[in-house]
Amino acid sequence: MRPTSTLQERERELQSLLATAEGREQVQELACRYATMGSKLRPPGKSVVTHILVYERELGLIDN
Repeated sequence: MRPTSTLQERERELQSLLATAEGREQVQELACRYATMGSKLRPPGKSVVTHILVYERELGLIDN
């Protein structure tokens, strides 16, 4: 698991990944991995970044 970061730091990191095709694939893979780990399904229309941030916060990976 990655070390804790602030919400803003992690959001910037995920947003920067979305700038490239490889990064978008990484973000999608992370979302799929979290889904198999038991996160709730992402509601239609919700951002994949928001979904990841919520789940990582629940895991304690994001520090306020």
